[in-house]
Amino acid sequence: MADTFLHGGVAFWTAVLVLLQFAATVVAIYVLYDSITSFGKSLTESNYSEMDRMYFELLKLAVEKPHLVDASLRDSAQEPEYDTYAFMVWNFVETIYDRCHTGKCDEHLRVTWDPVIDAENRRHREWFDAAENRAKFKEEFQRFMDRKRYRGAAHLD
Repeated sequence: MADTFLHGGVAFWTAVLVLLQFAATVVAIYVLYDSITSFGKSLTESNYSEMDRMYFELLKLAVEKPHLVDASLRDSAQEPEYDTYAFMVWNFVETIYDRCHTGKCDEHLRVTWDPVIDAENRRHREWFDAAENRAKFKEEFQRFMDRKRYRGAAHLD
């Protein structure tokens, strides 16, 4: 009888161990999923913060030097400065494209930054359309800007 009890007890404890291992596996999978989800949210917030800082710096320059965003305030001596500023803006717009339109970005960031693409496109499209400037950007981005119906694209109006 003691042998039966002992043998039955082993089966019981084996079953308990199997259930505990199963439960530990489920918890580990949940923790891994939660970690990946948290990392994704953190990355999105980090992308937004970094892009926000970059855009803030561009806007700050525009406030300090209004001729960078208003051609009527710019004289010919300021054209090289505008050229550099417009290049900076379009580099930023391409960064938005890279982060928000290549499948690596959540919809929230895309919705947030698409109006910025539109605004900067309207403001600096003429600069972008100049052949010597378009060559500074990858073809995929150029096609994206030509394909999208942003209001500033004169050939799409």
